[in-house]
Amino acid sequence: MSQDVEIEISKLLHSSFSGGTAVSMRDLSRMWSLEMQWFSPDSALSLARRLHSAGWLVGSQDSLEPCSSIPDHPPEMGWRPFLSRFEEMPESPDTDTEDEAPPPMDEPAEKDEGGESSSIEIPLAKMTSIVSSMSGLERREVLRRAERKRRALGPVSLEIAILLLAREQNLEMGDLVRFLD
Repeated sequence: MSQDVEIEISKLLHSSFSGGTAVSMRDLSRMWSLEMQWFSPDSALSLARRLHSAGWLVGSQDSLEPCSSIPDHPPEMGWRPFLSRFEEMPESPDTDTEDEAPPPMDEPAEKDEGGESSSIEIPLAKMTSIVSSMSGLERREVLRRAERKRRALGPVSLEIAILLLAREQNLEMGDLVRFLD
């Protein structure tokens, strides 16, 4: 069972760090939760912390990379991680040879109610309203069609699905693309 978890972790890290650049913990959890939609934002951040403390991720909170001794297991088409069912996080292959523990991480300050999620929902609501007014569709219909498109395409964010819907409706994309930043 531990080897299955190690393979799942290897696939997760392979798909997350295929470019070879370091990523902050916030960006990593945002990618897993919002872009890939594999986990909720809280469980993605928790998983990133657990991987860091177990030695699978090395570096500081602002610059994480996978440890160098991770075996390469590229995920197959349509793969989704199932790490949430495993309570015990195995140590990385690198930690058997090193006695050095990863540096302690600073706990992020508690976010106020509606913190990060509301900052994501506001551009989404504005984008939905603009597509609705430009296309003549009701907001509810825009969201329904975008959600349907997102389900059909797989790991696509709702924002991208709304942009694809707008493109289908032959709408001007310039005003909408700025909401992605």
